[in-house]
This record gives sequence, structure tokens and C-alpha cells, in this order.
Amino acid sequence: MSLTLIINYGLLELFFVSATSSVLPIPTEPTIAILLSDNVSPLIILLVLVPASVLGAFIGYLLGKYGIRRIIPFHNPDRERRVKEWFDKYGSALLLISPWIPFAGDLVPIVAGVESFKLSTFLVIMFVAKAIKGVAIVYFLSFFVQLLNFHL
Repeated sequence: MSLTLIINYGLLELFFVSATSSVLPIPTEPTIAILLSDNVSPLIILLVLVPASVLGAFIGYLLGKYGIRRIIPFHNPDRERRVKEWFDKYGSALLLISPWIPFAGDLVPIVAGVESFKLSTFLVIMFVAKAIKGVAIVYFLSFFVQLLNFHL
């Protein structure tokens, strides 16, 4: 019974941490390691982790598109134009690697929203980026959890 509670609450925690990680830099790796050590299927972990991570990035995008300008007024039109041009040119690549950039990578979806990056393209890129990182992290952690016979 307690294992079921740990797994269920662990998956719920993983969902919430993943969904808020674009706004609050809280790592998902400890929760993933605990779930793997409790023999939760890596596939189940990925089925929670990836959509929640994309949801978190989408929340960041919406904050950038609709909220951040109210909090931080932008006064330099020339700088805004240059940032938009740069993001139009390199934004897709930056979004693709952003999950691997500690802390600053969590801000990239917000910048995408500020720069009105095309939403459908944003969601596809973020799904691919979050899926690649999720698979890599779950694989890496499952290898070490098994290697170290990790028990909490």
C-alpha cells in the first residue's frame, strides 16, 4: 500500500515540478530517481514527464506573450527589433537546446512568447526537445539507479 502511495504521489509531484519548472527552477531529477528506485516503469515516467514539461514551457510562453510586458516595460524599440530579428533567425535552434541550458534555458519559452514566436512551431519544437531530454535523463538515471542499487 505504501509503495502505491509513493508511486502515485511521486508521479503527481513529477507532473507539478515538470509543469512549473519553466517558471520555478526546481529539478525533476531527484523525483525521477526516487520513482526509478521504486521500480516505476521508465515509460510511465516519460508519459508524465514530457507532457508536463511541454505544459510548463507553454505556461512560460504565455507569460512572455501576455504577462511579462505588464511587469517589465520595454522602452527600447531598436533593441526589441534586433532581439526579434535574432530570435526569428536562431529561435528554433535555441528552443531545441534550451532544456539543456541550466536556469537560463527555462527563460527561453518566455522570450519566445515575448517575441510572438509561432505557437504551433513552438509546441512541436518543445515537444521534441523535452522528449529528447526526458529520454536521456530517464535512461541515465535508470542506469545509475540499477548500477548503485539505489534505495531510499
